[in-house]
Parts: sequence; structure tokens; C-alpha cells
Amino acid sequence: MSDLSQTPKISGIPNHSRAGRRLKARTDGRSEQLAPRLYRLPALVISWIVANVGAVLHAGCMIGLGFFVTKVVLTSGTISRADDRFPNWLAGQRTPSRTDWSYVGSMIGDTPVIVSVVGLVALALVLRRRWRMASFVVQAILAEVLVYGITVRFIERVRPPGPTHSFPSGHTAAAVAVYGSIALLLAAHFKARPLRVAIWSVAIALPLIVALARMYRGMHHPIDVTAGALMGVAALLIAMFAARTSRAAAEVRAGRRLETFS
Repeated sequence: MSDLSQTPKISGIPNHSRAGRRLKARTDGRSEQLAPRLYRLPALVISWIVANVGAVLHAGCMIGLGFFVTKVVLTSGTISRADDRFPNWLAGQRTPSRTDWSYVGSMIGDTPVIVSVVGLVALALVLRRRWRMASFVVQAILAEVLVYGITVRFIERVRPPGPTHSFPSGHTAAAVAVYGSIALLLAAHFKARPLRVAIWSVAIALPLIVALARMYRGMHHPIDVTAGALMGVAALLIAMFAARTSRAAAEVRAGRRLETFS
């Protein structure tokens, strides 16, 4: 007689993988509650549906925050001037070498680098038969892109030099979502605390570098990069919830198969 108390083996993620535990649904959590309703759908479809619904809801929150910032908070001259002060100070510190370095820092969160990093990480995970982890990393940036794309259609804030789309910082959000999702999986592989601290330190430092570079180059205010960081964290959490729901649904499907043949 089969022991159904054991976690059923599913494709795309080893049951005993340390990183895989990060994508394991919590007992009686929302993911486990949704799984029985979705288990008939393909895994990637479940992940896509859950992540997109979450992203749309989050976009609504970001739009609300954006209106609050632009229509309420920044009507205060004191706050508005304070938010301008740091980018203006950075502009006064520009030198050719610093501007060159700021370009590098900005590119860490720009599309060519982000797409390359996500593509290489996803490919490496797929080749190791960990496609659910690959899907998680890809879904994190897709959620960020969707939230950003919806938000900037409704929120217009003038950047320090003039153009719109200052709020929120998409570069900062992308850096948080991508490097955070990678760190979440990578740090789980190591027991040694110094290694985990080092991995997370890099994952935190990279978005900070991106945020500073974007402000140095006159693209954003401090409020914009802060909102971008929050948006990136939310995109990461949305992707994690989608991955956990997809895995929980696969476990329900596998468990029902075992019941059928036992």
C-alpha cells in the first residue's frame, strides 16, 4: 500500500533540493488552498495565471501609491524640495569618470543585462532539470515588467531633467526582482552563514548601485527608487506564490494518481 503521507515526486524540482524548499507551499497556506482548484491545468499555465492576477492587483496598489505621491505628498513644497535635493547634489558631483561608472551601474538593471542574466540562469536550471526554479526566476521579471507597464500608463511624474515616467524606477524594480530571486535560490544551497550573507549582500548591493546610478544620471528621485524597490520585492513575492501554487497543484495531481493506482 502506498504511503500517501510522503510528498509525491514531481517533475522540475528535486524533492530534497534545499533551493526547492523555498518554492514549497506552506501547510494550509493560500497556495495549498488554491491547488485543488487548479491541478488539472498545466504547471506553467497555473504559474502564469496566478502571477498575472497578482501582478494586476499589485499594479492597482502601485497606481494608488503613485496618485498619493504625486497628488498629495509632493504638493508639499518641503517634501518636493527634499526629494529634489539629493539628485541635484549628485548632479553637482558629476565628472567624466563618475558618469562612466554610473552608466555601468545603470546597466546592471537595464534590459540587455537583465534579459541576459535571466536567460543564462534559466537555461542553467533547465539543463539541470530544475525548470520550476527557472520558471520562478523568469516569472519574477515578467511580473515586474507587467506591473511597471500598467503603472506608468496612469502615473506621470517629471524626471529631474524633464521627461515623464520618473515614478517608479523600473531599473531598480527589475534589479530587486531578478537578483533577489536568484539569491533566494542560490543562498539556500549553502549551510555556511558567511556564504549566505555574502550572496544576499551582493543581491542587496546591486539594486542599491542601480538606484544610485539612476539618480546620479538624473532619471529618478529618492521616492521613485524607493517605490521601485518595493515594486521589485512585491514582484518577487508574486513569483514565489505562483511557483508554490504550481508546485502544490502538481503534488495534488501526483497524489491523486497514486490514489488511483494504489
